[in-house]
Amino acid sequence: MHLMRISRLFCMDRGSALLVGVGGSGKQSLARLAAYISGAYTFQITITKTYNVTNLFEDIKALYKIAGFKGLPVCFLFTDAEVKEEGFLEYINQILMTGEVAGLLPKDELDMIVNDIRPVMKQASPGTPDTWENLYNFFLGRVRDNLHVALCFSPVGDKFSRRAMQFPGLINGCTIDWFLPWPEDALTSVSGKFINEFEMACPPEVKDQLKLMMGNVHVFVTNACLEYFEKFRRHVYVTPKSYLSFLQGYKALYSRKWVDVKQLATNINNGLQKMLEAKQDVNKMKADLAIKNQELAVAAKEAEALLKSISENTAIAEKEKAKVAVIVNQVSKKATEISAVKDDAQKDLAAAKPALDSALAALNSISPKDITSLKALKNPPDIVKRIFDCVLILRYALVDKLQYHDVKGCMVVIGTYTEAVKMMGDMNFLGALVNFPKEQINDETVELLQPYFNAPDFNFEAAKKASGNVAGLCNWAESMCTYHNVAKVVEPKIVALREAETELKIATKEKNAAEERMAKVQSKLDEMQAQFDAAMAQKQALEDDAAATQKKMDSANALITALAGEETRWTQQSKEFDTQIQRLTGDCAIASAFVSYLGPFNKEFRELLMTRDFYGDCIRLNISVTQDIEVSKFLVDDSEVGEWTLQGLPTDELSVQNGIMVTRASRYPVLVDPQGQGKLWIMNREEANQLKVTQLNDKMFRNHLEDCLAFGKPLLMENIEEELDPVLDPVLERRFVRKGKNMVVQLADKEVDYTESFKLYFTTRLPNPHFSPELSAKVTVVDFTVTMVGLEDQLLGKLILKEKHELEEQRQQLMEEVQSYKKKIRQLEEDLLFRLSNSQGNLLDDTELIDVLAVTKQTAQEVAEKLNNANETNKKINEACEEYRPVAHRATLVYFIIAEFSVVNCMYQTSLTQFNELYELTIDNSEKATMPSKRIQNIIEYMTYEIYLYIQRGLFERHKMLFALMATNKILSSAGSIKATDVDIFLKGGGALDINSVRKKPKEWIPDSVWLSIVALSNMDAFRDIPDSVFRNDGLWRQWYDQEAPEMAKVPDYEERLSTFERMCVVKAFREDRTLIAAADYIADALGQKFVESVPLNMERAWGESHNRCPLICLLSPGADPTKLIEDLAKKKKIKTLGVSMGQGQEIIARKYMATATVEGQWVLLQNTHLGLGYLTEVEQFLLKADELHDDFRLWITAEPHPQFPIGLLQMGIKITNEAPVGMKAGLRSSYQWVTQDMLDVVSRAEWRQILFVMCFLHSIVQERRKFGPIGWNVPYEFNQSDLSACTHFLQNHLMEMDAKKASQPTWETVRYMISVIQYGGRITDDFDEILMNTYAEKYFHPGSLAESYELYKDDRSGFSYRVPTGTEIETFRHEIEQFPGQESPEIFGLHPNADLTFRSLQVQDAVATILDTMPKGGGGSGGLSREEVVDKICEDLLSKVPPVFDKEDTKEKLKKLPGGPTQPLTVHLRQEIDRLNTITRITTTTLRNTRLAIAGTIALSGSLIEAFDSLFNARIPGMWVKKSWEATTLGNWFSGLLQRYDQLSKWLNLGRPKAYWMTGFFNPQGFLTAMKQEVNRKHAADKWALDDVVMTSEVTHPPKEFESLKESPAEGVFIYGLYLDGCAWSGKENRLVDSEPKKLYHPLPVLFVTGVLSKDKKRHGVFEAPTYRVKARKGLNFITTFSLRTEDDKSKWILRGVGLLCTID
Repeated sequence: MHLMRISRLFCMDRGSALLVGVGGSGKQSLARLAAYISGAYTFQITITKTYNVTNLFEDIKALYKIAGFKGLPVCFLFTDAEVKEEGFLEYINQILMTGEVAGLLPKDELDMIVNDIRPVMKQASPGTPDTWENLYNFFLGRVRDNLHVALCFSPVGDKFSRRAMQFPGLINGCTIDWFLPWPEDALTSVSGKFINEFEMACPPEVKDQLKLMMGNVHVFVTNACLEYFEKFRRHVYVTPKSYLSFLQGYKALYSRKWVDVKQLATNINNGLQKMLEAKQDVNKMKADLAIKNQELAVAAKEAEALLKSISENTAIAEKEKAKVAVIVNQVSKKATEISAVKDDAQKDLAAAKPALDSALAALNSISPKDITSLKALKNPPDIVKRIFDCVLILRYALVDKLQYHDVKGCMVVIGTYTEAVKMMGDMNFLGALVNFPKEQINDETVELLQPYFNAPDFNFEAAKKASGNVAGLCNWAESMCTYHNVAKVVEPKIVALREAETELKIATKEKNAAEERMAKVQSKLDEMQAQFDAAMAQKQALEDDAAATQKKMDSANALITALAGEETRWTQQSKEFDTQIQRLTGDCAIASAFVSYLGPFNKEFRELLMTRDFYGDCIRLNISVTQDIEVSKFLVDDSEVGEWTLQGLPTDELSVQNGIMVTRASRYPVLVDPQGQGKLWIMNREEANQLKVTQLNDKMFRNHLEDCLAFGKPLLMENIEEELDPVLDPVLERRFVRKGKNMVVQLADKEVDYTESFKLYFTTRLPNPHFSPELSAKVTVVDFTVTMVGLEDQLLGKLILKEKHELEEQRQQLMEEVQSYKKKIRQLEEDLLFRLSNSQGNLLDDTELIDVLAVTKQTAQEVAEKLNNANETNKKINEACEEYRPVAHRATLVYFIIAEFSVVNCMYQTSLTQFNELYELTIDNSEKATMPSKRIQNIIEYMTYEIYLYIQRGLFERHKMLFALMATNKILSSAGSIKATDVDIFLKGGGALDINSVRKKPKEWIPDSVWLSIVALSNMDAFRDIPDSVFRNDGLWRQWYDQEAPEMAKVPDYEERLSTFERMCVVKAFREDRTLIAAADYIADALGQKFVESVPLNMERAWGESHNRCPLICLLSPGADPTKLIEDLAKKKKIKTLGVSMGQGQEIIARKYMATATVEGQWVLLQNTHLGLGYLTEVEQFLLKADELHDDFRLWITAEPHPQFPIGLLQMGIKITNEAPVGMKAGLRSSYQWVTQDMLDVVSRAEWRQILFVMCFLHSIVQERRKFGPIGWNVPYEFNQSDLSACTHFLQNHLMEMDAKKASQPTWETVRYMISVIQYGGRITDDFDEILMNTYAEKYFHPGSLAESYELYKDDRSGFSYRVPTGTEIETFRHEIEQFPGQESPEIFGLHPNADLTFRSLQVQDAVATILDTMPKGGGGSGGLSREEVVDKICEDLLSKVPPVFDKEDTKEKLKKLPGGPTQPLTVHLRQEIDRLNTITRITTTTLRNTRLAIAGTIALSGSLIEAFDSLFNARIPGMWVKKSWEATTLGNWFSGLLQRYDQLSKWLNLGRPKAYWMTGFFNPQGFLTAMKQEVNRKHAADKWALDDVVMTSEVTHPPKEFESLKESPAEGVFIYGLYLDGCAWSGKENRLVDSEPKKLYHPLPVLFVTGVLSKDKKRHGVFEAPTYRVKARKGLNFITTFSLRTEDDKSKWILRGVGLLCTID
């Protein structure tokens, strides 16, 4: 249907579509398909970070050119995700309405378009003149015909309705197509499309049922979303996209599980088969083994005989061997001796070898050329001659006779050269020297050479200089002599060696002969040994074979025995595989639904949907499913969960489920993680994979995303808000495209590589985010909010780590061991089964495999044993730790109260990290004790109070008691002291009961609301019979009910058996106004008195607890500005403070201050940051990421509560409120926290201390009076510490001056004037409030107030007297203040005790509503009338009752007939009132009629009608009615007022003047009274009264008259009725003002006679001028006049009582 509609629209000229449906309904897909069918080019803008109007214009221009010039159809697809600026829609609106977009085409482009379109127009419309205008219109016409806009919008939230009103073209220019939720048959049909062809192991009929079940799952979850919102106010959306994801997830899970089960079945069946074969083989081996043992016995006998023969032959061989050994030994000895001699000779020869070698080297260096050159010399140097002489001597050649000569003091032989020249002439000279027979040299030759050698220059170097290379002969000669000297020693040895060698040859010959004989003997022996070895080998082979068979049999038996347990288990499993596969159909459906849908729900709803809906539906439709399936165990095994636990995932079931969803979901997960536990787990889990953490507002966000996509790294985007950057859409929707070998994804304007290992996680700190359906369809939202069980375990761990350090470490270590053991066991068992099932051939032949299996089984048993031991140890450790669980339990309760309390105010955010720091600090600081029980008690008490102090410092005064009450309820409920149902009864009372459907109340004095609460109270065990008790003893109950403080009085019938909680319940039922006072007693009894005492703000302590990355956030409220306290603290600490008040453009200054202060250690004060919230996100990032901050740096922030205040900043900061404390005692305590000893001592006179206390008392009085509302102050002024400070400063100066002048008394007139008119009066704007302040000043500042122990007020009920303390020490004053009662009577303020009733009733109602807001709501009933039907019914009903409009002409005629004619002042007033009422009647009628028409769809539901529609539905008065009429509490009251006003005016007009006037029914009562004065004045015309001299006077009729009993109107003046006294009553008997009756707040005033008198005649004494107001709120606009009422009391009493007259009390 949708496709057909859209296709037809795109085929029509100017056809555009507005497709409305939640994200994931298929709007875009169908629009694209329809465009393809109609042949249109589809275009969709690509949103980037910098995309703006300019980019949009460029895209639109391109589309205009295609549609206009080419005349081709274009589909412009535009979704609400692409509305980057609301201004975009204005341009879309213009396209749809006129086609002409303002500012799209500049003049030059327009001209170009007109020129380019001319030929096209001439062809299409030849008869049309080609003027500029015609051409342009033709172009626009073509564009509008061909450009089809497809708007895809979501109806969720108010954006759609707002845009529809702001941009009418979206509705008028498009055909709307609503994409409603898919019906069940559509869901079933789609599931069929997915699983009809999908191979499954179930019968077709089960598959059909599965299709139904899948559709039902989607419907169940859709309904649960509404139920969940009703109960928990949390938005969850499911869309068709979620359904498709569920179906795909089912297929993937089923396929995987089926493969796993089949594989397991194959392995187990193979394993069982192998074991069966092994058993058969063992039996076969037993028979084989018996035969082998017989063969072994025969072989043993043969071997024994052979061994005997060998032994005999061996003895013979041994004898022969001994003989040979002797000969061998002798020969060997001789050979050794010869060898030693030979070695010695060789050693000596080796010593001469270097010399010979050098000689040869020297000879080799001499070339024939060198010799030739020497021969050419006639007379060579002497050294050369001598060298040649040596050569001649060695060769035994002729040498001249020796002669000596002196060379440098040494006698040297003179060389000859003649023979040498001849010798050199021999061609073979050098060769002869090389082969010189050195053995022929003798001692004589050597001796002859010695004189030559002795010459100092006979060396190589000297010879070298003289003869070059021939110098080598010098070395050669010396070497020959050296060799001779060595050889001379060696020669005898060589001779001896030769002789010995001759002997050795003979001996060796003998040895060889002996050895030949021996070899023959040995050969025979070896032959026999070989026979023996062969026999033995055969025997051994038989033995080995038998042993191997035995071993094989033993191993097989051992394995079969060891695997007996597995065999039983596998056999059982094997039988169940078929049913298990059948059960996969239902199991996978439930598991897939769980993963796809249940992430955003809490534990209660997950269990509800899983058991009631998913599992129940499977049973109903007969789909096979595991009984009471545990999804966690089905989807993940214990070892993986154990790993998650080690990585930081809490151990509770919900956290495990969350872990499954994060790791198993097909869409990327978004973790709703206000406590940061999920983020921590992911960071630990992905640390090894190089996780990258970023934020959407990070400058490098795109870079991080691209890097992680390209390199396949995990990416965590933390602290997201409710929307994501559109650039992520392609990644979230997994638009990955294969390009070649790689995958790529188009990120806006850039193509990025994608690696499959990429993972993406999101976390948000928002505790209750409202994600759009579009986003919910793209991601898996997982509620990671911490659970009580998970948190309690964590906190226990932290406590044990501090108290029993070693135990916790041991426990952690054990956890890791247990985890590794579990993992190892699983691996071993899988390995065992795999090896067994996959072994090839016979199992018993594969001994290695049998060994491995045996080892595996053995290891598994050992590990199992270790696991048991570890579990036992863990159990003991846990038992030891359990003793401390009460501490962790209490801490968990307190944390959850804090978390729940964040609902009360968006600023009450405390992170788990902050709480953990507090928790650990309180453990450290609490009192130590040796007894664990005492220590536990100390920690619990200290921790509860310290955390309470920390939290209450950041709570507004009105919420402090509530927090304590909620904490008490939670703690006592958890301990079992009170029931949760009883708390429910206490909070809700009889609100849900109907007075007509319960037992009739016994007496009329019981208000209906009280009786309903009594009936509700009877549902508590303690009060089962309370209705009967009230019947029996109504007198006692009434007496108790009328008490001013019933909570302190004895409760009839129940006094002896009431707990403080039950007393509070009964007080609330009877006297709601006293509930919080009874609650204070209940809290004090349960937790301690200190929990109900107010704690003055200690700014220094707050500063001490902070650090440079922890901002101090001061929450602003009327009259509470902490700036001065911060500045005073800064002065005290001597630290410079840089302050800036935030607003537009102030961020620049703030950044500068932050940069300076963080470096120099100063403080920065950012004031009114709710006006610059954008900058605070920057501040948060700065504090988190700044590398170094000065230790003294502090950031102070002041802000009014704002929902957009960065949650991260609140969670890292210390929150502070500085409101005036509630109660006189608290106020004085706070003031005397501010007053110091130095301040007391600044003036030495006692009057100073006296008057200072009176001043502080008055300050608390004026502040506390505000709580009573209009009867307290007409305007709730923001009196604060600065007022007290200014007054104190003045009084100090005044008394110092008085001291200087030696005056005995202050100047009281001055004091009163300064305090009441100047200081406090400076804030006062209302005249009657000024009178009240002056009255207070007169009451407290007079000479009597300086009397010692002056009594400021005495409470007659309790007898307590508020006196000024006497003393000079500040502690005296503080101590006295602590003695004051915690609750005071309103009489201390001068008010009647009834004033408490209103104030306290409202306070209790507000408190109960606040507490109920933090609790889950009851599920809303389904069915009934829709909003539209309800409002239509109301409109129909009211329209039937609306009075008719007074006809203008008819009214004129009737006015003329009235006495005195139409010009009489009161008649003129009547005409004006009729005109005003006509206006209201018309507005009312028009609004009601138009609302009905809008509901019917006849007219548009515009702005004012929407407001009227909402108001009528909520029984409130539409704003446009109130603006023109009067205020009322409810729609019913307002409409009754309309009818009564009409009735009065109609009777006056038709029947003449009434006897008395209902003044409430006048729009302008002041005009009425003025008209009355004018008429009185005219009657005294004869007395010449001037109107200016006439004043109004009034008198209550005496005896008091009721309006109905009046017989006639007064002669002059008027009777008025319908007024009520507020703050007092009227005594008709005494004809004067008297105090109100108890619990009666308003008293009707009898008929009042009002007339005019001359000013001089007006009675001034004995009357009180009571201010009169239209309604309870005493604003200036509501003030009418003052009426004189008779009194015998001083008028100051009625001023302090806040007495006034009200026209209406509804």
